[in-house]
Amino acid sequence: MYVQGVSTRKVKVITEQLCGVEVSATQVSRAAAQLDEVLQEWRERSLGEINYLYVDARYEKVREAGQVRDAAVLVVTGINPSGERQILGVLVSLSEHETHSPR
Repeated sequence: MYVQGVSTRKVKVITEQLCGVEVSATQVSRAAAQLDEVLQEWRERSLGEINYLYVDARYEKVREAGQVRDAAVLVVTGINPSGERQILGVLVSLSEHETHSPR
């Protein structure tokens, strides 16, 4: 599934409206690339020992192929031996019933 992203132009306008700061499309692209790096590091991190695992979904509206559809945002939460909760993974899917594999 492909979920359409937000254009750099839209991010630029929103940033200017919410923050009162002008940013260029280049700055938006650079920030997105940096976020991609951080997200990749998060995906590849060691999870350590997890005692409890919770898998849940919530539904959000997404635009796909020009149509607005409901998509399941699957969230996996783990609790480690010291009782701390961690988000272990997040995946957007058109159904809770699809088979998923890590990307």
